[in-house]
Amino acid sequence: MAAGYAPQAYQEMQVLSAEPRQLIILLCQALARYLMRTEDAIRRRDYEAKSAAIDRAQGILSELSCALDDEVGGELAGQLRALYAHLQLQLVDVDLQDDLDRLAYVTEIASKLIHAWEEALERCRHQEQQCKVL
Repeated sequence: MAAGYAPQAYQEMQVLSAEPRQLIILLCQALARYLMRTEDAIRRRDYEAKSAAIDRAQGILSELSCALDDEVGGELAGQLRALYAHLQLQLVDVDLQDDLDRLAYVTEIASKLIHAWEEALERCRHQEQQCKVL
């Protein structure tokens, strides 16, 4: 088995077996990982790695935005779409200026998104369990 294959295979299995709502959390966690890689690359002055990590982070933000359903999410979907677009713009500045403070801001919001989506998923599961009891 090639080095690095096992973690990739695990991630693929995690994604394939996840329920759709869990995929949003997995995307947010991946976003946080790519933001950490961006910081590391900036500190090492590895501009190729920085660019690749930022590209992946922006791709994840695009996926999160595309996953929003305005009919179901209403105003919240619009607000999230605006937040994701804002974060993408912040990453453009991070890329151009190697701005670690701005990257920390984006990373903090990504962390809050993970926690918010985890809480939302837990509430959904709790409500579904209550409905099964009734």
